[in-house]
Amino acid sequence: MNTKNNELISIIVPCFNSGEKLSRALDSIINQTWLRKEIILVNDGSTDKYTLEVINKYKENQIITVINQINLGLPSARNEGVYYSKGNYLYFLDSDDWIEPDALCLMYMTIKANKDSSFIFSDSILEGDVKKVIRREYNLFEQLFLNQIPYSIFISKKTWEKYGGYDVNMKLGYEDWEFNLRLGSHNKFGRRLSKPVFHYNVSCSGMLISKSSKFHAQIINYIINKNHDLYSFNNIFKLWKRWRKVPSSYPLIFYFPWYLIIKTMPISLVTKIFIFGRNFKWFFTRNGFLNQFKRFLFYS
Repeated sequence: MNTKNNELISIIVPCFNSGEKLSRALDSIINQTWLRKEIILVNDGSTDKYTLEVINKYKENQIITVINQINLGLPSARNEGVYYSKGNYLYFLDSDDWIEPDALCLMYMTIKANKDSSFIFSDSILEGDVKKVIRREYNLFEQLFLNQIPYSIFISKKTWEKYGGYDVNMKLGYEDWEFNLRLGSHNKFGRRLSKPVFHYNVSCSGMLISKSSKFHAQIINYIINKNHDLYSFNNIFKLWKRWRKVPSSYPLIFYFPWYLIIKTMPISLVTKIFIFGRNFKWFFTRNGFLNQFKRFLFYS
C-alpha cells in the first residue's frame, strides 16, 4: 500500500474540555500510515486546566496547529478548523474518538477510486457504554429521516467549501446530518468504506444523546424547513423510486408515515414517538419485522 502520496490531508479536531480523551485522538492521527497530514486543533473555549495542559503539550508538534476561540459550539469549531487548513482533503474527528492507523490511507484510496462519490465514511466501532460495530450503507432517501452516517467523513476541501460547510446555528447537534443532506440535494453522494476504522465513544449519559432525544423533532423540523425543496412530497417520492433498491437499515416504506407524523403532529408528540421508536428500533429492521410477521402467521 503506497502511503507516500504528496497530497496533504487536514484533520479537523474540535475540543472543549475533553483533555482526558484528547491525547488518544491526537495520537491516533499522528500515528497514521499516511505521511502528509496536518492537524487543526480548535480549542473551543476550554476552561478545564488539564485540557489546556494537553493542548499546550501537543502544540509543540510541528504537524499540529492550535486555534483558540471562545466557546461557539461544534459547527463553528469545525468551520474554523477548515478555514485554517491547507490540505486538499479534510477529515473530521472529535476529541473523544479515534481512528485506526490506516484510516486516512484507506479513505484517500477509496475516494480516488470512486469518482462518483463525493465523500467517504467508514464502518464504526462503538466504544464506551455500548460496544459493537455499526455498518450503514449510503441511502439518500433513508438519510432524509434518520442520520445514518458518522460525522467523521473524508471529503475534498473544494467540495466542502462549494456547499457551505456546517450550519453554525445548529448548536443542538446534527449539523453533520444537515450538511450531508445538502450535499445529497446536489447529487453529491457518500460511499461506505466497509472496514471499521473509526472508533466512536458512546456515553449513555452524554450530552449528544440527551440533546438528540430531547430536541430531535425540533432539529428535524429545522432541517426540513431549511431544505424545503428536498423535502417536498413530490421530491420525496422521486427519491424513494430512485433509492428503493439500494440497501437500507429499515424498510423505506416505513418512512412515509414517519414523514406525515413529523409534518402534522406537535413537536412534543413527535419527540415521544421518536424516543419510543428508538427503544424498539430492532422491530423495524428488515429481519426484525419479518420475524415478527412470521410469528404472527404461525400463531394465527
